Amino acid sequence: MITLPWEKRKPYRAGILLGGDLYDTAESAALLASCDLLAVADSGAAHARLWQLEPDIAVGDFDSIAADDLLWLKERKIPLYQFAEAKDEADSELAAYLLLSDRAGCEGKESVAATDTTIELSLIAGELWTKSWLRNDLELLFLGCTGSRPDHLLANLGLARVLTERGIPVLLSDGISLLVPLFGRDRVRILWPEKPIPEQKWLFSSIALSDLVTGITYQSAQFPVENYSLPRGTSLGLSNRGLSPHQVDFSLELESGSLMVIVTGVD
Repeated sequence: MITLPWEKRKPYRAGILLGGDLYDTAESAALLASCDLLAVADSGAAHARLWQLEPDIAVGDFDSIAADDLLWLKERKIPLYQFAEAKDEADSELAAYLLLSDRAGCEGKESVAATDTTIELSLIAGELWTKSWLRNDLELLFLGCTGSRPDHLLANLGLARVLTERGIPVLLSDGISLLVPLFGRDRVRILWPEKPIPEQKWLFSSIALSDLVTGITYQSAQFPVENYSLPRGTSLGLSNRGLSPHQVDFSLELESGSLMVIVTGVD
């Protein structure tokens, strides 16, 4: 059984730094350290610069990036995939596509640097998501995906669902909360944070993304369930807990459907 997010479900993990909230925690540091590739989406470069992490690529229209952060990328000769501001997709979606379609190289910075950075994409108009071969050895980690833009958060959750249903594992986090989309028959252990934090309590919630999620079973949860069906639009899956209040550590099984598991701290 895979333990998420601390074990990879594919040989390689690509991190995508977004411009939302990203807290400096032991969990965010460990997640970043687990990445084999790193992309920054527009103002996500601020997190990379603050933590002195040199990304493999930078993606976006760069309308919200600070001038100092953009200069920092250029000084380090990070390949910039720049798009017009009037485009169809969010920067996070473009970054995901470039990584998964291998358009940005797969052997690290040297091969990326040799890639043509003047490409023009419209994933929607060109139907590139459905037409392209996507890497099957890569999982994605979105960091900095929460904050003051709920529209971007919902768009990224929708993207995460689509990718998960295509067999591409996805994780999302801001360093405090963990979001795990799951699809179809699956069995995982979810452990968050990595070590108990005595001064912090945690809970987890399960939200149906598809019309119905079937066969949900929790083990080692305060409120265990067995072979449960969860319809979309209900709050029945909210606010469960692990056996310890200071860490969520439980196993989850499901038979069918798309499910989002969210682990977060209790105020």
